[in-house]
Amino acid sequence: MKKKRLSKAFVVAVDVDGTLCTGEAYTPEECLQAKPREDVIKKVNEMYFRNFIVIWTARRDDLIPATIQWLKKHGVLFNAISNNKMASDFYIDDKCQNVEDFLKE
Repeated sequence: MKKKRLSKAFVVAVDVDGTLCTGEAYTPEECLQAKPREDVIKKVNEMYFRNFIVIWTARRDDLIPATIQWLKKHGVLFNAISNNKMASDFYIDDKCQNVEDFLKE
């Protein structure tokens, strides 16, 4: 009997400010009022069913409760949240740069 091979799930770290929402937030009120990027949220939600999604943000600890509230309000599917540097297979972030592009500049 052949075993069915499962495709590899990846750890995908997704940024909040400038990625899941427009702009940046520095207060709980700004976190809650941030404008969602529906196109990005839709794609992340599609990825959720095949991968482990970590919301990865530079927001301070005191903004995490408002961030989680915003994520739930806008239907963002995720497995974990972190505001610390972490290992990941992929990063989805508005401020990333590919190392090959970096070397060309």
